[in-house]
Amino acid sequence: MSIYSKKFICIEEDFPAKKWLDFYNGVSSGYHKWYFQEGNIQKPSLDECRTALEQYMPKFVSLWEHLRNLTSAEDEMARMLSLYCPTPYKRGCTQAAWTRYSPVLVRNYDYSPSLFEGRILKSKWFDTNVIATTDCLWGALDGINEHGLCISLAYGGSDIIGKGFGITLVVRYILEFCKSSAEAIELLKKIPINMAYNITVMDKYYHVSTIELSPFDEPKVTACPFAVNQQGGFDLNNYSIFSNSSDRKQSISELLFDPLVSIESFIAAFGYAPLYSTDYENSFGTLYTAIYNPFLRASEYRWPGDVRLYQSFEHFIEQEVNIVY
Repeated sequence: MSIYSKKFICIEEDFPAKKWLDFYNGVSSGYHKWYFQEGNIQKPSLDECRTALEQYMPKFVSLWEHLRNLTSAEDEMARMLSLYCPTPYKRGCTQAAWTRYSPVLVRNYDYSPSLFEGRILKSKWFDTNVIATTDCLWGALDGINEHGLCISLAYGGSDIIGKGFGITLVVRYILEFCKSSAEAIELLKKIPINMAYNITVMDKYYHVSTIELSPFDEPKVTACPFAVNQQGGFDLNNYSIFSNSSDRKQSISELLFDPLVSIESFIAAFGYAPLYSTDYENSFGTLYTAIYNPFLRASEYRWPGDVRLYQSFEHFIEQEVNIVY
């Protein structure tokens, strides 16, 4: 059995500067290779990338320009930074909102340790403090903002590819500019994405929604408090079988609606099969469990061996955690 490891780094930097640039310099060549994997000619031009940002996420245009200037990004790297029409890639994830007594949003992120950034960033890019697990340099896999809005993503399980943004940039946009689940839903209805994803949101009023997004369909907003890697019905397609979506769906549903399950036993279940995966060889191993508390405006991260990390807006500590899977 192979052993895998990952270093998680907690970073505080209000606006992208030296810390962000140092990370960019270390990984930019890999991101360039990924973004242009399908060939330069298949990607939108720089003007198309700028136009898309101006149309769908206009408040991010100035930040995108700042990142370009900070990195001295020429045409190709500037296009990559826009995250418009990126190369598709699949990941796992189980996410659920616990709404009894002390509501929290809990998620497992399943992916490859070597392709995962492993950065937990506290920032204030605009007027809102955000704690998020980063992806694609300035996107977010999940996170919480100072208003108590929590959000998490899960791949939708479909092979359909369209013209739109990488979902992690959209998640980041929501954390920067939304205060409620309703505001997040309205944004998700307007911004095109390139792949199918399920987004679960919870706000400080404990309003919970899961939004099923797909490139060619209207967003489907539901009151379902959880999501795995499937949308609509749970047909046995190739990805649902590979990702064990049906078993994870059944397990999370039973846990949520069992009156004898406590919040701690609910969270602890994310550390065991079928919610927890050890398939790191196929880029489907659980890398972390995140717990976001909208009332406390705080986050907790858990790993194997009962390793835990707590962070909040009032008490955020820059540190490193080395995890062995």
